Amino acid sequence: MTDEYANQPSVNEWKFIDQLKSPLHSSITWRRQKENADEASLKAGVSLEFAFPDDAGKLDTAYDDFRKFLIAGKIRTDGNYRIITGIAPTSCFEEYTLEVGETACRVLANDTEGIRRGLVFLEDSITGTGGPFLKMGITRRKPFIKTRVSRCFFGPIKRPPLNRDELLDDVNYYPDEYLNRLVHEGINGLWLSIEFRDYPSRFFPGHGRDAVKRLEKLRATVKQCARYGIKIYIYCNEPWSFSGSDFGSLPLAELEANPWFKGHEADGTIHFCTSSKEGQAYVEECSNYLFTNVPDLGGMICIVNGEIPTNCYSYPGYFFGNNCPRCSKLKPWEVYHDLLAAFARGIKNASPKAEFIAWFYTPAITDDSLSTKEQKFEVFRQIAAHAPKDVIMQMNFESNGIVKQCGRELVAHDYWLSWPGPSDIFTDWASNATQKSHARVSAKIQVGCSHEDATIPFMPVPGSLYRKYRAMKELGVDSVMQCWYFGNYPGLMNKAAGELSFLPFAAEEDEFLENLARIDWAGNQKQIAQVWKYFMDGYAHFPVTIMFSWYGPLHCSIVWPLHLFPVDQPIAPSWCFGYPDSGDRIGECTYFAHSLPEILDLLTQMNEQWQKGIDIISLLEDEYAGNEARQMDIGLYKAIGLQIRSALEVFTFYHLRERLPFMEQAEQQKTLRQMIELVQMEIKNSLSMKALCLKDPRLGFHSEAEGYKFFPFKLDWRVKQLENLLETDFPKVAVEIEQGNNLFPEYTGVKPAGKAYCCGQNESDAPAEAFFDGTGSWKAWHDGKMIHFEVHCVRKPDDKESIALIIEPRRLDPAIHLDISAGGVKSFYQDPWDAAVRIGNDEWTAAFSVPFQSIPWYDRQRPLRINVCHYSSGLGQPSGWIEQHPLPGRLTFGNHNSADLGWLFIKM
Repeated sequence: MTDEYANQPSVNEWKFIDQLKSPLHSSITWRRQKENADEASLKAGVSLEFAFPDDAGKLDTAYDDFRKFLIAGKIRTDGNYRIITGIAPTSCFEEYTLEVGETACRVLANDTEGIRRGLVFLEDSITGTGGPFLKMGITRRKPFIKTRVSRCFFGPIKRPPLNRDELLDDVNYYPDEYLNRLVHEGINGLWLSIEFRDYPSRFFPGHGRDAVKRLEKLRATVKQCARYGIKIYIYCNEPWSFSGSDFGSLPLAELEANPWFKGHEADGTIHFCTSSKEGQAYVEECSNYLFTNVPDLGGMICIVNGEIPTNCYSYPGYFFGNNCPRCSKLKPWEVYHDLLAAFARGIKNASPKAEFIAWFYTPAITDDSLSTKEQKFEVFRQIAAHAPKDVIMQMNFESNGIVKQCGRELVAHDYWLSWPGPSDIFTDWASNATQKSHARVSAKIQVGCSHEDATIPFMPVPGSLYRKYRAMKELGVDSVMQCWYFGNYPGLMNKAAGELSFLPFAAEEDEFLENLARIDWAGNQKQIAQVWKYFMDGYAHFPVTIMFSWYGPLHCSIVWPLHLFPVDQPIAPSWCFGYPDSGDRIGECTYFAHSLPEILDLLTQMNEQWQKGIDIISLLEDEYAGNEARQMDIGLYKAIGLQIRSALEVFTFYHLRERLPFMEQAEQQKTLRQMIELVQMEIKNSLSMKALCLKDPRLGFHSEAEGYKFFPFKLDWRVKQLENLLETDFPKVAVEIEQGNNLFPEYTGVKPAGKAYCCGQNESDAPAEAFFDGTGSWKAWHDGKMIHFEVHCVRKPDDKESIALIIEPRRLDPAIHLDISAGGVKSFYQDPWDAAVRIGNDEWTAAFSVPFQSIPWYDRQRPLRINVCHYSSGLGQPSGWIEQHPLPGRLTFGNHNSADLGWLFIKM
């Protein structure tokens, strides 16, 4: 298989869409037929008295759903037990009361959406008894999370590489029964992507060519979802900057006619200045145009910090050292106050009830050469404390959280379910927004699944959501954006989030888990709650490093090939396609945060706890043989178990392979047999996953990638690859061991392939200089504590010219890049290192000093792999000791190619 696109199922083969369109209520099998003393019986049928005032028919879909529920449960509608909807005063929107008596049940609210929520709760109350019964009593519920926004699971993401736009096609991404499912999970908003450039603007005459068609589809979508009480929120990342990029920016030519938009300049990008009156006018007018033409929109969600370059302070790194002629004279909070106010004016003047959610996307806030993390945190506190009127302030709930794992503190970047949060920065954010600016606060979380594992519909760990929502309640959060492009499939986790959004809030996590389990697993709620607890206990050991999420094995190690002979091939990103299948560079999944033994320990604990849950669920499987929904849940639980086990076995395989060349012969033979067993187990895992995929078309689909990361054909392909490995490569290595030969000598450095340099113990012991491409030379030595590099470049320097020292600490690990410009500006690296520049008439010299302890995990026992590179605009392609062959760019790793490294032997 040449790449991940090969034999990808087409959109027409996404069978989960048919499942989403299918009736929510099919056939309900009651577990008991005799009511308890505190229950009202519906066995003799009910009469429906839908008396809530509803001239507009907003509740037609809710009433129709309830009738279908009764039919599925074989409850007649010509009986004597009265089910009544009526109006009653409430303290807030969506609040409702359920009064259950011996002869009648009343669903009371002061708005249609309260009735809608009440009817869903009534259905859950019936199924929760395990029979056609209702427990008598009075229940009052009201939301403390008032805005609960999710997204269509299979909707186009309007981003590369496919660039599909749901507002330009004829597909209905919101079929009735799909929306009905979302209603039953408490969702009252859905977001979809837009861009300002797709709509007219007096500043940009060429914008908005297809605006009429887009607006027509958007109005139709708003109308369709409104039938189920769900509002549409438009998501954007505006205003775009100016550059030559094809995505996320406007052409530089469009800036020429609008010089007042020229703001901060960095990395070839000119940011859109929103401190000019024209900049604020553009934001206000674009927002106003959309809500004037589609006045029933629920609101707008805009990333105003992070993701892509937009305003002059759109990254935390720009808080200090900003070069915009206007914004640099203002504090970041002043710029954001004016920007957010412009958005809010445009929206509210057109649609007073619509909401504006300003999203500060903060996946990683670190120290850099200009500021510390704490200084940036303080800027965010000030922004929250000065939020303008009519703005909901949103931030990532867990990002930048400090987590204790493996005996040390680690930073949780981006999205997390394995760690509930909140992070300190979110806590500060919420407190400053609610107490100082009296703004509403929204939490960006992942309800269904996160980057940790996004090739499943949802991760069954509702205990994590309980802890998140309990913290939100304490912090005064009243809005939640529940997902990114993934993490939104209907099911357990959506349902849990919906239940947790309403008061009264369960006093204990166990109480909540049992109440949640009772809805679908009545009679076995204690066992199912214990299953979820085991799952959460295991999932809490997910390695806390963003690279194990973005590139990690849970997504698709079940189809990763294994390589006994080293191939030194990168890991493919989980969230997109277009890269070769993941190779053996598993260190990219940890990025120095964990050692391989630590990863194996964490995965072992994950696996053990998950299997405890599977053992319980397996005992219940036959009991739900005729229940398709519960069988799908059980299959999903098993599939995740396979993913965890496969990740453990893949990492164990490579852990053993890396040690294999350095063992004694007898130990090598024993280890090789162990590796054979691992491959055999992985064949079984792939075949087991194939069987589950054939039953469940949700498995393997990644919404952000807009396709399947694993599927039956690819699982078969992997099985064949592993079988071939057993038939060909293992016998070859067995012979090498039997003959006492060195294993993989070119790879280990015993017989190094390519260039090599021996680093002496002091400068006088340094070998002759090594040259690269005729533009310079370098030499290296060490003093027992650090390595010193001296690099000479035969060019007249300019501020854009730089020298990079690239060091790979261990095979399979990422490389660290230490750069210094001719102007003496150093790149930021978390561990200590130093560099200085000397400038001559015809050359310049960079002197690096790198402590051994600053090279991650380096034990001084084996050689390093390095490259020394010279970058200059005058050179075109960079020159280096080893010629560079850049790979397609990957997040964090750039276009680095591990093949472009030579050997550095350390003479001790």
